[in-house]
Amino acid sequence: MHLVFLGPPACGKGTQSEILVKKYGYHHLSTGDILRKESASGSELGNLLKLTLANGALAPTDLVNKAIKKDIEKYSKNSILFDGYPRKIDQAHFLDDIIAETNGEIRRVFYFDIDVNDLLQRILNRVTCKDCGAVYNLQTNPPKKEGVCDNCASTNFVKRGDDNEAILENRFKYFLEETAPLKEFYQKRGILTVIDASAPLKNVTEQIVNAL
Repeated sequence: MHLVFLGPPACGKGTQSEILVKKYGYHHLSTGDILRKESASGSELGNLLKLTLANGALAPTDLVNKAIKKDIEKYSKNSILFDGYPRKIDQAHFLDDIIAETNGEIRRVFYFDIDVNDLLQRILNRVTCKDCGAVYNLQTNPPKKEGVCDNCASTNFVKRGDDNEAILENRFKYFLEETAPLKEFYQKRGILTVIDASAPLKNVTEQIVNAL
């Protein structure tokens, strides 16, 4: 039984995914992680993808679908938490086909509802541990010990290159145009839960757990 997290960038999908993975053992399928790995590979395709992501645009659907299909087939026996996929209606249909082929089912879709001004503050306060990839928000979800990663004790924190106001505006525009319609798509199926993503971290987790 799979879950889908829908929401704009920096709305908290990644943080909540980590919590649910630890709590219930889901396989975390993060589109962003998959695509960033490819963009850093140095391949021709990776370089094109890197340029696309740097401009705040969505990655090409054919590449995303290929990566997603490979991961689903690899972890078809697990419950998967889709973080950042699907992003378009055509990707949602593609996901339906792959899940059907692997005899899976989407149990619940969560839509992270949050104001763009709150998103901007989260973006500007987001840092990543360069050694293990753990993501923190210095305002809402800081490391337990200031300047030290909870996971690996590293003090090597960096900001992502696309964490700035101009890129956020582009990404939020794409979200409204391409991803927001998925809210109605899954609502018609009766499997959508809208959560207040601007609430404190623990409250957001409670909203999700209570809907499972």
